[in-house]
Amino acid sequence: MKISYLIPIIIVLGITTLFFFPEPETNFFAYFGTALFFVIITISLIVWQIKKSR
Repeated sequence: MKISYLIPIIIVLGITTLFFFPEPETNFFAYFGTALFFVIITISLIVWQIKKSR
């Protein structure tokens, strides 16, 4: 999977998160969990591609 494919996926999931959790003040943990999930996925994909290229 190329990193360039992550941008549309993140945009769609971000809009979906905003649709299901419209108020950031009351749904802070949903937003925080989603952001943390994307950070973990992005870092793991970058590390996986570095290991794969060796």
